[in-house]
Amino acid sequence: MFRSCMSLAGLTLLCIVSAAGLISAQSSPQLLLQGRFGGAINSQTGLGSLPLLFSWPSSSVYTTFTGTSINVTIAGSAPTTDSAGYNRFAFFVDQTQVAIESSTPSNSTIQWEMSGLGAGAHNLTITKLNEASYGQATLQSIVLSSNGSFLTPVLPEAFETGRRIQFIGDSYTVGYANTGGTTNCNKTVCFPVGPCDPELDSQNAAISWGPLTAANFQADYEVIAWSGAGVGTFSVPESNVDATLPTWVGESQYPTDGEIFLRQVAADNTSMVSNFSSWVPQVVVLAGGTNDFHILPPPALEDWLPSYMDLINMINEEYNTPEIIIQVFPLEVNFEGVLTPNATTNYLQYMASVYTATQMEGMTNVHFLQLNAVGMELTGWCSNHPSAAADMTIAAQLTAYIEAVLPAWTTGTYPLAAEAPVGDSTEEA
Repeated sequence: MFRSCMSLAGLTLLCIVSAAGLISAQSSPQLLLQGRFGGAINSQTGLGSLPLLFSWPSSSVYTTFTGTSINVTIAGSAPTTDSAGYNRFAFFVDQTQVAIESSTPSNSTIQWEMSGLGAGAHNLTITKLNEASYGQATLQSIVLSSNGSFLTPVLPEAFETGRRIQFIGDSYTVGYANTGGTTNCNKTVCFPVGPCDPELDSQNAAISWGPLTAANFQADYEVIAWSGAGVGTFSVPESNVDATLPTWVGESQYPTDGEIFLRQVAADNTSMVSNFSSWVPQVVVLAGGTNDFHILPPPALEDWLPSYMDLINMINEEYNTPEIIIQVFPLEVNFEGVLTPNATTNYLQYMASVYTATQMEGMTNVHFLQLNAVGMELTGWCSNHPSAAADMTIAAQLTAYIEAVLPAWTTGTYPLAAEAPVGDSTEEA
């Protein structure tokens, strides 16, 4: 019988057993979490219990159960200044996607059910496909048939290696408009005040470049990203801001990467991560920065650079000096309409300056990846943002870079909740 025991919070062991093993029945679901959540999370085991607030893009819950049917209720949060009240979720049963369900401000409850399930244990995965600025939602209930019971959750493949990677960034990182193309790009997702964004089904964070890269390495991951986020400022395109709105509205809708890094719940600036040691990545990919250059003239380098260095220092402190990759998007991507040629030149120079500064300070854990557009699909984009096909190209380049620069991490296994540096892995046979 396969058994894997882990200490999600670094305190006590949680034993996850394969479906073929003997696992105890429970009256309520034990939820294994991928990503940051709000709600009832056991500080000793890391397991969540209902209700749980989904906020971050491509975050997932896993549960294992028996029974012939399952019913799930998810309630979308009401629209706020910085979260528009739209949500989209993918449902997987036994690793097969069986449904995608959505909620809107006018129809805020998702009620999903599947029946006719066979005997034995089944695994349910629920994945949030949209970013927090589109909406947040609460997983309220999971109800089984009368002959069903919840089991200790089976460990997903992405958890078995102990490899963990975090992606921090902006709209390029959340998969903004990556599935919109030229047909599903109408701006129908509107905030109570401020701008409108492309329709709900134009975005699928789970197939953006970050999760695709994590899957290539069978790694657990977090996407800590927000469309419009900058590194040193909420420098927002003038076309996206109503000049009659107070400044705090823009600041709320476009937080900085440093601000979102500290948040437990994405769209709640009062909800802070209380224990960073409960989930420590060995690799962090920093992909923010483009939003600082929407408006010319750009911020002065001497004013902007300290903000980026502060973020790097904060990551080093909270995660015990992980491997950090500064990822820079190619000029062709920015030329698609996100940045002007002059703004792109500033962006590229400033990002190179960040890497130079880290090396001058002796940060050997910091690496620099300049992406290129070779083989990248640059047509048919929605709202000037990379398509799902372009995300695949970005993921392929990042994967190849990690394989070349961090080979020990790509083949190593790690304690499932320990703050082990890359060099302390156990090599796979």
